[in-house]
Amino acid sequence: MIKLTPTIKGLITAVAMIAVGLILYFKNVSPTSSLMFIGYFLYGLGIVWAIFPVAKQNSRLSFGTLFNAGFKCFIVVTLFMALYTFTFYKANPKLIEEKAALTKTELLKTEKNRTPTEIDTMVENGKKNFAVLATSVTIFQYLLVGAIVTAATAGMLSLSNKN
Repeated sequence: MIKLTPTIKGLITAVAMIAVGLILYFKNVSPTSSLMFIGYFLYGLGIVWAIFPVAKQNSRLSFGTLFNAGFKCFIVVTLFMALYTFTFYKANPKLIEEKAALTKTELLKTEKNRTPTEIDTMVENGKKNFAVLATSVTIFQYLLVGAIVTAATAGMLSLSNKN
């Protein structure tokens, strides 16, 4: 039987998150729907799942040891979500075109300090770099949320283990 290490749990969590993301996409769920938070719920659950067994093995473990278990999980999830995001947008250029059209419409309405030609140039540059920018935001987002959930879980468990 394969030992479920925090890294393996991160891989399982990432696959579950990607599967849910694809299901929601193909079911045409709106990006503003609260259902989109299912991925974050799975992410948090995966991190807790990675840390809890480590805490149960030894009640004297430090915050750092528990944080390390969560880190191993969330870094794998972040890597896979970054790869998924980049691949998803490269495979769906139509989405980038739609987002660019919305951006252009909004800029033409609100941006008073730029000419329509400048706005066109901005939108074209945005289209070229969209997948990379979306991936960068994804990396930052998952690292931040992962660090917060890991620190909170490790802190709570390390404090409860001391009592």
